[in-house]
Order: sequence, then C-alpha cells, then structure tokens
Amino acid sequence: MSQEEFMRQQYLTLRDEIRNAKARIFWLIVIGTLLIPAAAFAASAFDSTLASGAIPFVVLVLMITFIAEQNSIIRAGRYLREHVEPHIEGVIGWERWLESNRKLRSVDRIFFGAFILIFFIFYGVGTRAALESLMVAAPGVEDMSYHWITLGGYVAGGIFFLYVLLRHWHACTTTLE
Repeated sequence: MSQEEFMRQQYLTLRDEIRNAKARIFWLIVIGTLLIPAAAFAASAFDSTLASGAIPFVVLVLMITFIAEQNSIIRAGRYLREHVEPHIEGVIGWERWLESNRKLRSVDRIFFGAFILIFFIFYGVGTRAALESLMVAAPGVEDMSYHWITLGGYVAGGIFFLYVLLRHWHACTTTLE
C-alpha cells in the first residue's frame, strides 16, 4: 500500500469514526431528554424507591458516555489536523480551518456546555427525587445513617463527574493542545 493510499484510508476511517460518534451522541441526547424524565415519572408513579435511586447514576453514565464520544470526535479531528492534512499540499484542511478562528468552534463549546448543564440539572433533580423517595419509603427510621450514606453516594458521583468534566473540557471542545 502506498503512503498516499494509506493516508486516504486513514482519512476515510477517521471520517467514519466521527460520523458514528456523532450518531451515538444524537441517541444519547434522545435517550437522556426523553427516557430519563419518563423513567423518573414511572418510578414515582409506581413508588419504586430502587428505580428512583438509580436514576441519578444512569444520568451520570449518560454524561460520562457523552464526554467520551465528544472526546473521540475531537481526538479524530486532532489526528486529521496534525497527521493527515499536512500531507495534502496547497489545501487548508477542514480541521485546520476550524481551528483558525475561535468563533468557528464556539457552537461546539456551547452545545457541549448546554448538554452538560441540562443533564447536571437532571442529576440534581433526580438526586432530590431519589432522596425524597427514600424518606417516604422509610419514614420512621430513627437511624439516619442509611440516608446519609445514600446522600454521600450521590455527592461522590457528582464530584466524580465534575472532576471528569474539568479534566476533559478542553479536550472535548478543541483540537488544539
């Protein structure tokens, strides 16, 4: 295989990876915005403390998966900009053009931030609903340690997510280092 053919195959493969990651992100958004509220409603309607308690962690998994997919897209774009586009003479590649003006990536940052904000709100609301469900399920419990342990789990989950978010924010919004 010639170097030109190899570079062409890399480009096509990375383009497909980006396309597939964008499709997965679309489905994560659909699942998150439709099924999470529906699951919360069902958990409340059927008085399911376990289902209510699981919803915040499902939201965390969706958020972490979104970050991973977004990071995958940006990583593929960075590779294209640094290793494929320089071999194409006389043409400014897509990724280099996008990074040439900060405004061209602003929609990516706004979309990423908006998704995270909305789902972090879902996490907070889900956590509150789960704790209220727990209080209703065990109203006369004198030992509140169970409630505090549960709250600690949700706080730890939120802190973990914030750590991941802060660690990967830059990597998910630009192909520049």
